[in-house]
Amino acid sequence: MKSLSILIPAFNEAERLPRTFSLIKSAKEKGFFNPIPLAEIWVIDDGSTDSTARIAREAAAILPEIRVHTVSPNQGKGNAIHTGLKMTRSEWCLIADADSATPWDQFQRLHPACIQGDRIEAHIALGSRDLPESHRNVRQSWLRENLGRLFNFAIRLLTGLRFKDTQCGFKLVHVPSVRPFLDQLKVKRFAWDVEFLMLARLHDLRMTEVAVVWEHQEGSRIHPVLDGIEMVLRVLQMRIRMLFLPGNP
Repeated sequence: MKSLSILIPAFNEAERLPRTFSLIKSAKEKGFFNPIPLAEIWVIDDGSTDSTARIAREAAAILPEIRVHTVSPNQGKGNAIHTGLKMTRSEWCLIADADSATPWDQFQRLHPACIQGDRIEAHIALGSRDLPESHRNVRQSWLRENLGRLFNFAIRLLTGLRFKDTQCGFKLVHVPSVRPFLDQLKVKRFAWDVEFLMLARLHDLRMTEVAVVWEHQEGSRIHPVLDGIEMVLRVLQMRIRMLFLPGNP
């Protein structure tokens, strides 16, 4: 039987997690995760120095599906997600940011893009802020938004990935299909998405980009210039490394 896990990487998210857990509880009660039973909610505490782990464990009183795993010391968002994907027991995993910038009802857009009856149409569905049908309720600053688009253009140029938005923190993944290459993932920080998608392509997985609703949340820890430069450098390193992996043209 198909089941669903939610995977939330969290570093010092004590202030935002209570709202997120409340929204997940509401989404669950409204049936937004149907028809796949929600089996687990993994919070991967990435070496937080605040009460992230405690708040997540206490939230199990309202969401008994919550599981907490702490990584110490802090290693980065990518490492937290790779760790969670190895731990989940569900067939499908919804990777989502701790700030709930993408409303949880948007799962209903990703789900049919991946699953039609008993047929898997795509192994990975990427929520996207930059398709014509996407909708940004609250926009980022002009600088953040346009640097993000410039970064995605650089990704398409360097990697050949066709997606408009690789960095949106809302992705549905078929876990058995990605497990074979999890140990090959090296990027531990923000550019993890690009490496993940490049390896998925090498393993001939079907991927699709899906327009979602998105709302900017204050408190982002990504520096639009410095982290953007680091991400581009990481992508260059990835592209060189991928040339030597089996199956790469």
